Amino acid sequence: MKALRFELFTPTGIFKTPFSLKGIETYPLPPYSTIIGLLYTAIGRKWQGEEFQISIQGRHQALFRDYVRFRKYNRKDKLLETVPIEVPILYQLELIVHLYGEYELLREFADGLKKPQTYLYLSGGEYAVKIRRVDFVELEERKVEELKLECSAFLPKDRYRELSLFPSGILYLLPAFLKKESSLREHNWIEAYYLQSGTVIEEGKVLLEVEGGLPVWL
Repeated sequence: MKALRFELFTPTGIFKTPFSLKGIETYPLPPYSTIIGLLYTAIGRKWQGEEFQISIQGRHQALFRDYVRFRKYNRKDKLLETVPIEVPILYQLELIVHLYGEYELLREFADGLKKPQTYLYLSGGEYAVKIRRVDFVELEERKVEELKLECSAFLPKDRYRELSLFPSGILYLLPAFLKKESSLREHNWIEAYYLQSGTVIEEGKVLLEVEGGLPVWL
């Protein structure tokens, strides 16, 4: 099977979870919805209901914490207060993304990533995202043993259950495509496990790039 592969780099990244309460929490990698938004920004048009599979993996050098001033209204004392909010930031974020779907749509994405219609960014807009590679690769499923992951990755829940691995992953609820039947901006949500780099797939069938053997998590 043929998939589109592209690589991204951004100096910093914040991917705020919608379940952050008192502070700001970030996903360890951009969720599916962030990559989908980047793709349609690159080709200069809105999503028209197309669907495709996405694999997201990557690494960052460090996670550092900054503080911002946040103003909130104290109803009890009827005062506007300023409080510090901790913001976690992923530093030197590198990503490898694979897409699988209709070839014409993937070709459109490839052309858009090579010559984007506008400024592309992943989070906040402070830094442009650098696109390091865009090409098509062949994938095949193979049985593996003792495969050590070089990159952290999101692994869909159904694929996760088919593998024997150590240590176990962390379950996340990730936004993906918008709901087609909704007039509001509501996302469909996907359960996926976050696997850290260094995780060992002890046994199971995994999609791999034919050249290079990089695992792909569609």
